[in-house]
Amino acid sequence: MRTLTRSRAALLGAALLAFSTCVTPCSASPMAALHTRRRTILVLPFDLYDYSLDHRAATVVPLHRWVAHLAAHISEDLRADDALTVLEPQTAAPGLRKVRVNYAHPTSCRQCVLSVARGLGADVAVIGQVHKLSNLITYFDIQVDDARTGRVLHVISMRADGADSNTMWKYIAQNIARRIESAAARAH
Repeated sequence: MRTLTRSRAALLGAALLAFSTCVTPCSASPMAALHTRRRTILVLPFDLYDYSLDHRAATVVPLHRWVAHLAAHISEDLRADDALTVLEPQTAAPGLRKVRVNYAHPTSCRQCVLSVARGLGADVAVIGQVHKLSNLITYFDIQVDDARTGRVLHVISMRADGADSNTMWKYIAQNIARRIESAAARAH
């Protein structure tokens, strides 16, 4: 009976050794490490296209301020996601200044802004544009891209009516952040 128990133990030990040999390299593979590590994301500053007819300072100045801070507000909301390491949008400023030499709107050169994101170590880049059509209608075109390969992970098209207050813009930032989190989770 003891011999049988010992042989069972030896057989079990050999099976566990074979199993651990097979499992360990698989879980230690670079692909598995990619899936377990936190992804680094950079929300690039949004470009503004203002097609509205109202160019009074009381309308334009707040709009430019809100758009200038949109990436920072989205990044702040994304920091709550434990799966993401969020880079500060202003870290992209030096690279974007170089892009602005050739492009009035840096996001119009997708490869240029992806290069800036890669240079900062981002795995995911968020590239966005705000299109102000009138005093009431604002569209947001956003791409969530794999910064390393350039592959588009997700496209967000959103319309916001009456985006003319701090409260509304905070809500917009939260809504965009939730959509980005969802896209980053699916792409992971």
